[in-house]
Amino acid sequence: MKWIITFSVLALFWSCQNTTDSGLEDDVEVIETKDTVAEAEHTKTVKKIFYNVPSPIEVSSMLKRSGLTYNADFLNSYKKVDKYNTAEEMAINLGIYGADLSYNRLYDQIQESVNYFSAIKQLSDDLGIPQDQGGMAAERLESNLENKDSLLIIISQTYANADQYLKQNDRGSTAALVIMGGWIEALYIATQIAGLPGDNTELLNSIAEQKWSLENLIGLLNNYKNDEVVSKYLLQLIQLQEAYAKIEIQQSENVVNTNQQEGITTIDNETKINFTSENFIEIMNIVGNLRNGII
Repeated sequence: MKWIITFSVLALFWSCQNTTDSGLEDDVEVIETKDTVAEAEHTKTVKKIFYNVPSPIEVSSMLKRSGLTYNADFLNSYKKVDKYNTAEEMAINLGIYGADLSYNRLYDQIQESVNYFSAIKQLSDDLGIPQDQGGMAAERLESNLENKDSLLIIISQTYANADQYLKQNDRGSTAALVIMGGWIEALYIATQIAGLPGDNTELLNSIAEQKWSLENLIGLLNNYKNDEVVSKYLLQLIQLQEAYAKIEIQQSENVVNTNQQEGITTIDNETKINFTSENFIEIMNIVGNLRNGII
């Protein structure tokens, strides 16, 4: 089952990083250095964090099926952008606003999307990320506001490029904080929606499965544990990890099924999740306190 509320912007750090530098020819030998190995490891870890992120189309379909209506109260207001003055605050809220922007666009909130884009551009500028490197192509975004899928892809590229720029300029801890902010915001929105009346079984199971994403997020942040800011958030995420440890997830072995008529082969498995209401409330409270402390 996929993480159905981690909005497409959270693909930002893996959806675009499978591409190579277009300035290199295929037959050029790349010499590995300590820095390139570290960067590759960083990217590999981030891919694991967002491995189950669905496509924009899947997210849109899920929201339509659920009948969930747009709720701006779930988001961090773009009007707060001027209060974020430290690099820590700007980085984390850059991630948060990215998730909020995608949420707005999925609900066709055009003006709100513009407002969140402006906030993202401001934080990116304040962090010293060049517009070309950060992907803040204002013309591209503005010309694609009416095209939901194109806009979400551009947002993903924006964050992938910003992540790459920060890593290449010895600001890996800042890049990790951006990633953390987006992950926390997506999980926060998911828990808020799951707490509403209705049949939220699918969403609750997806929240439970973020147990593995959290493990990888902590692994990424551990690379920068000597950073005072990162270590502070690590302690809070470890508390969340302890709450997740109470959830039992069992997955059956893969079964290969082939439809001879259609010539289609599928690999199926069954996941059994023991996720109690007490588990959910504990996770929702920890995530809420962490996220609200940030914004």
